[in-house]
Amino acid sequence: MVSAPSPQFLEGQAMMYINFTLMVQTFFFGGYSVLILLSTRMLLKRGLKTQSLKVVFIIGLFMYILSAAFWAYSIAEVIGRIQTYIDPENDQWLRFFNQVTTPFNLFNALVLINFVLSDGIVAWRAWVISRRDFRRCIVIPVAFWSVTIISTTALIILRIFDISTHERIHNNKTFVRVISVLQIQNMATSLLSNISATGLIGATAWRHRQAIKTSFHERSKVNQVLSLLIESGVLYCFTGVIGVVSQLIQLPHGTLNDLCLSDNIQLAGAYAPAVLLLISSHQSSNDTEFLGTLPISAHRPTVQFAPSEVQHISARRLSAIHFAVNSSVENDSSQFEVGSGAEVVEMEGNVTEKKM
Repeated sequence: MVSAPSPQFLEGQAMMYINFTLMVQTFFFGGYSVLILLSTRMLLKRGLKTQSLKVVFIIGLFMYILSAAFWAYSIAEVIGRIQTYIDPENDQWLRFFNQVTTPFNLFNALVLINFVLSDGIVAWRAWVISRRDFRRCIVIPVAFWSVTIISTTALIILRIFDISTHERIHNNKTFVRVISVLQIQNMATSLLSNISATGLIGATAWRHRQAIKTSFHERSKVNQVLSLLIESGVLYCFTGVIGVVSQLIQLPHGTLNDLCLSDNIQLAGAYAPAVLLLISSHQSSNDTEFLGTLPISAHRPTVQFAPSEVQHISARRLSAIHFAVNSSVENDSSQFEVGSGAEVVEMEGNVTEKKM
């Protein structure tokens, strides 16, 4: 008969879990830091000329600050647990342990704001680039996103209430059940919001590809950008699937989501700058606004000349090409014009010499 594991073994196993979690979280946070540095440098270099770029810049910085604070808190929490594991009788270490572990659940609820903001960016992006006949469907991801906001807000409020009345409700079964339901609902509605928004982008990309297929043999730049948005959206949805499934897998210490949550938080924050950098590699400096300026029209733009500009163009500024007249056919000269007042081509007789 197998004996029950000793308390010391269980504590050591828990330490192994939290150290592994911190190590993986640090790896993802390092990658996130590189992405936010590159995207911020690119935005500042090109200039925050439009409202959408300013919104992306501010939201990106806020999400990074929140992720950095959570990472720093995770380090402090691991240090406190290690100290208590080494010497549980040390009063100074015990006080530090209590200080850093008390707001642990509240911090886990606060960082869910990153998911809310990332989901909002995905829904916003789907709305501004989707075709008009698809825009009525944007209510689907927005509805799921709204439920995510409500559940996140409820979790934060309940965690604050839990800290303030820790002795009375922390071990209450109803309270624990409500928290568990809200956590699963939060991840599920976030996933559904991203799936529906990515589906709208996919429908727009398919319609756009069908519209230009008869005119262009190669993939247009817009199709490449839309493909990037779809592929990145699918990957982001995959992290949501992991988040939902991991909450249902029990471990000796909590659930698998306790190990994956910190990593998903970093990935949620890194999503926006990663997509921005991917699109910037396919767009010029004037076309990098993936939120609102993607040229998704299937028709080529029409060039129009302002009447006031045409009227004030002098004859010397006209791009005129004059050809010398062949004396043998001087009487059969003909003349025609090409252009809309901005470019004139005059041809007289047969061509024998070109004067520029």
